[in-house]
Amino acid sequence: MTARGDVRRAAITILVAAVSAQVSVSALQQGLPALGPILQSTFDLDTTATGFLLGIGSLGTAIAVLGWGRLTDHTTDRRVALLGLALTSGALVFAGIGAQWGSLPGTIAGLLLAGFAAAAPTVALTKSIARAFGPTRRMGLAFGIRQAAVPVGGATAGIILPALALSISLAAALWTLAAVLLLAGLAVARAVPAERVTRSDAGLGPTPWRRIAPMLVSSALYTMAQIGIVALLTLYLVNARGWSPQAAGAVFAGVMAATVGVRVLVGFAADRWPSGRVTLFITTGIATAGLLIAAAATAPAPATVGLLIAAGILGMGWNALAFTVTVSLVPAARIGTSQGVLNAMIFASWGVAPIVTAAAVEAWSWSAAWVMLAVFALSGAAIAWGAMVRHAHVRTTSRP
Repeated sequence: MTARGDVRRAAITILVAAVSAQVSVSALQQGLPALGPILQSTFDLDTTATGFLLGIGSLGTAIAVLGWGRLTDHTTDRRVALLGLALTSGALVFAGIGAQWGSLPGTIAGLLLAGFAAAAPTVALTKSIARAFGPTRRMGLAFGIRQAAVPVGGATAGIILPALALSISLAAALWTLAAVLLLAGLAVARAVPAERVTRSDAGLGPTPWRRIAPMLVSSALYTMAQIGIVALLTLYLVNARGWSPQAAGAVFAGVMAATVGVRVLVGFAADRWPSGRVTLFITTGIATAGLLIAAAATAPAPATVGLLIAAGILGMGWNALAFTVTVSLVPAARIGTSQGVLNAMIFASWGVAPIVTAAAVEAWSWSAAWVMLAVFALSGAAIAWGAMVRHAHVRTTSRP
């Protein structure tokens, strides 16, 4: 009883640290779009260039996360997470200096470097959670809570960052993010064990890429839809609807806040219904696509805003399922590398989504962009469904 209680307390402590780190990283990754109109006016950018600026950090994350994942399998999660948080903070200080001097190249360089470094705590602490919660059979809920920290960071940043940027300066907003990341590093230093993780991969085969590939590709496509909505939501409300940046930021924060409950519920469902994880994943994509198509069909009616908000909330609910399914399909010693690949694909889409969506708006219209994002979501659902049907067929035909 005591040993079980110790395991549970240690797992909860690690989860709290992972949530702290994720909130701070997500304040950068999810909260930066709330600064979209301010970035646009500060540097006199068009919609496409603003989308590029919003996506550049996530492209940096996508490039770096593979290396961070492999490093996590060869050293401690704590070391990788702390290094990443410190470097991200420093890069944001640099980006703030660029913004203070009115240097667009300096701001871009700082955000790109921040994206490179922000990959580290994401992948390292994914492995920590999997190792800590695997014996408790609550891994789905743990990932749901960790992923709920993403919209918490986004919601908080959506309120605070525009207020700081408008009342003080854009640099002040970026420097505040840097300070939050340092505080998260302190939480990780206190909670995550410092000892080296003993590797136990002797005799294990390679990572089963063919089994997890459909989930990897589907997650990338879902991310295109998810980030395409939320990254440009404030720009849409300001430019197409005439809202103020403060009101648009408040709506963005509301979307992030509502997603918290969705992700926790989905994580809970993943533990209660293990055989239905992929089915729930597919349903989420189809429903998101339906809301996007409805938003395009009703534009420019007021209902369009509500449909987009609903699509943004629902479209962000699948993440815990993707992490739980992929972690459960690979050996423990391969989690870092496999999660590095999953995160690389997610963050690549994260970086590309605002650029592609903004280009679609410029070339066609907002409604056409919503339809394009719906196609991404439906394609991801189709790939996951095809893999599920194929595996079911293999299991059936292999029975004696």
